[in-house]
Amino acid sequence: MSPSTDRRRIKLKPSRGTLARYGDRIVEVLGEARGKRVMIRSIHADGTERRTAVKLANLLPLDGQLF
Repeated sequence: MSPSTDRRRIKLKPSRGTLARYGDRIVEVLGEARGKRVMIRSIHADGTERRTAVKLANLLPLDGQLF
């Protein structure tokens, strides 16, 4: 991990309803999936809502400012 992307990763499984950052999106955690994955809900650029299972290691906590 480069110093510019050195952010604190989410280490514990977040509770349902937690907001987190996944890539360039703000997502809502829906619950636990298999293994070290969680289900998230996100809104994509085309306006569609998608539910996806992602690795917990790829979620980042939100910074102090949302927008």
